[in-house]
Amino acid sequence: MPENENGGKNREPFKVTISDEDYMSPDELDELLSSREPSVPDFSYPAKQKFEVHFDEQEIQNYDPEETQPENRGEIYFSNVKPVRPPVSAQPAKKKKKKNGAKGAFALFLALLIILTSGLTAYALSCVEDILAFRRSDDTVTVTIPNEATTNDIIDILADNDLVHQRLFCKLYYRLFTTLKNLNKTNVKEPVYLSGVYYVEKNEGLETYLQDFREAQSGKDTVYVSIPEGWSIYQIFERLDKFGVCSKSRLLSSVRGTDFEYKFIKNIRNNQFRTFVLEGYLYPNTYEFYVDSDPNSVLRKFFDEFELKWTDEYQEQADKLGYTMDEIITIASIIQREAANQEQMADISSVIHNRLRHSTSWPTLGCDSTTTYVNSYIAPNVTSAEGNMYSQHYNTYTIQGLPPGPICNPGDDAINAALFPNDTNYYFFRHDKYGKIYLASTQAEHDYNANLVLRANNS
Repeated sequence: MPENENGGKNREPFKVTISDEDYMSPDELDELLSSREPSVPDFSYPAKQKFEVHFDEQEIQNYDPEETQPENRGEIYFSNVKPVRPPVSAQPAKKKKKKNGAKGAFALFLALLIILTSGLTAYALSCVEDILAFRRSDDTVTVTIPNEATTNDIIDILADNDLVHQRLFCKLYYRLFTTLKNLNKTNVKEPVYLSGVYYVEKNEGLETYLQDFREAQSGKDTVYVSIPEGWSIYQIFERLDKFGVCSKSRLLSSVRGTDFEYKFIKNIRNNQFRTFVLEGYLYPNTYEFYVDSDPNSVLRKFFDEFELKWTDEYQEQADKLGYTMDEIITIASIIQREAANQEQMADISSVIHNRLRHSTSWPTLGCDSTTTYVNSYIAPNVTSAEGNMYSQHYNTYTIQGLPPGPICNPGDDAINAALFPNDTNYYFFRHDKYGKIYLASTQAEHDYNANLVLRANNS
């Protein structure tokens, strides 16, 4: 056989002859049909003939059944065509989706139930902690209680200071507890809470907080402390700290930050140049204090005593002189610091009153005690800028009239002298080192007294 270009032998097409000896010839068929009536429709038959089928071996090798597969449109072919299966119904898939949806809804419900249960449990624990504080630290928190605070106000303050977390529950709990506690009582009043700066611990709980704020502090150990007349706030607080009554820092925080409920305090003038609003009102006396007292209860002892000492008679006399209570206490504080003894107080008071009444001729008081107060007791405890500011406004050699506030806490003798001065025409006074006083009506007399003081001090 001849070879092809690829080195192989060319294959020639082969011939296939198919014959069927049993087929009838057309003539024989016509003769048969003409002899009787056909009982079936007439069909024309093609003449029997031989046919040839040629197969190209190369085409057979390259045959791809996928490409030659006829499109099945419902016809019948005499070939091995696989029947096309009818489309599977989608109904089972729908049933499966419904089943999966039910499982998803149940899982979502279960998750929400767990979240809700966990949330309620956490809320319940938080409420119990607010009442019992069983899982909290003993850290100290500073809380300021204002005047006329109600229980709801205090619970809000506790919540703002992170001492309780569920303020609404605490309010409802307190109302329910109070109602059950007083079922058989009538005319139950809202408890009165004492204003002040309090130092409480986080692990006390709601009931303890409310109890602390409405009762004076008590304890086992007490101590007696004497407060001398004419001491400043800093001196008094240092002594109380030394005797274990209360720390100086807590007392300072309370005296600066507490809005005490006393009526007389509301009549005290205040301005930015005043060292302490309540300087002058810590009445000197001997007191019994509990050791480790609350600073508010300590200060209230002083204020209670002052309220007793400042009588209606004192207020009427102050009105008669044309001065406020605060102005009288300021005058008394200067008398207290300037007088060597009680006998001198009424004369020194007359000098101050005479200058205040004749301010045109005597615009300043010229008292050393006011500058000594700032330099000795205030400046060491404040910044240099504050010290300079106070020195300027408490210097009675340069400012007109009274200083911004009292310079010490005067006793009853000095207050009496401020209210009832001697009737004199003195405008000056001096002391020698022995405490003797030298009074004068004119500048010339005052200068002469200066020589007398010098001689006495040198003797």
